[in-house]
Amino acid sequence: MKFEITEHDIQKYRTDGYHIIPQVIPASLLTDLRREATKARELAYRVHGPQTQRLGFFKDYADELDLTPFKNFTTIDGLNEAVQRLTSSHHQVKPAEDSGILFSPQERPWSTEWHRDWRDHVLDAEFQEHVGDARWKEILEDGDFFNQINCPLYEDTSTWYVPGSHLRVHNTDEEMAVYLSTTQEALMDEDNQKTDEELELTCLRYCQSMPGAVQLVLNPGDFALYRNTGWHLGNYVPYRTRMTLHTHAITPAFKEFGDKYRWMLKPREASIERHGKLAS
Repeated sequence: MKFEITEHDIQKYRTDGYHIIPQVIPASLLTDLRREATKARELAYRVHGPQTQRLGFFKDYADELDLTPFKNFTTIDGLNEAVQRLTSSHHQVKPAEDSGILFSPQERPWSTEWHRDWRDHVLDAEFQEHVGDARWKEILEDGDFFNQINCPLYEDTSTWYVPGSHLRVHNTDEEMAVYLSTTQEALMDEDNQKTDEELELTCLRYCQSMPGAVQLVLNPGDFALYRNTGWHLGNYVPYRTRMTLHTHAITPAFKEFGDKYRWMLKPREASIERHGKLAS
């Protein structure tokens, strides 16, 4: 195997919920990926607006992007074997054409809310009726589910994570206090009440306020694998170039779960009731 994964790494991934494999992308591929990612960024701004932070499903833009470098990324020698060491032999890095890329905003800083996938994107009543806490606990403890990947093409310090939170069915009171302390609208300053610097520092303080949170510092080509059922967020500033490949390590069980319960996922506007929600 090209990338060394130790028993300590495996245990830390299980307990903390994240692991970083340094510099998995060779220089020649990094050059090609940056070229196509720059085109993808301009495409994202054009299609979704200057504040967008992602472009998903490359296959939808195959007429404008050369997908070859992205496909070469998912087949880097030894990479999938390293992912399997950290997770299980069932895992495969999701095909490039079904993956995406994360960007910095073009105009103003902003941050996502602290959240835990998938739980924070469904309504509580539907969750309790169709999944429930007992089944959710099994999923949290099963490494076949919810393994997400960030791999930056430039240095990326946008992602914050709370180690160990991926295993908790219920959030702590302190975590919920931070979650309920603001809204996505405020973190994007949709009413334009703040200067860019005020908004940047507001978002930074929000990131730092979550108990136990750590900032992931990723160098170009680093490969971060993390259980996205843990508390995490992305904090963005326009003056820092961000082009980060964003995908998942998938399994048949995870795909089956997604297919079965995809109908439960709600857009942000529909799930805003969760600001009065019970702790998940």
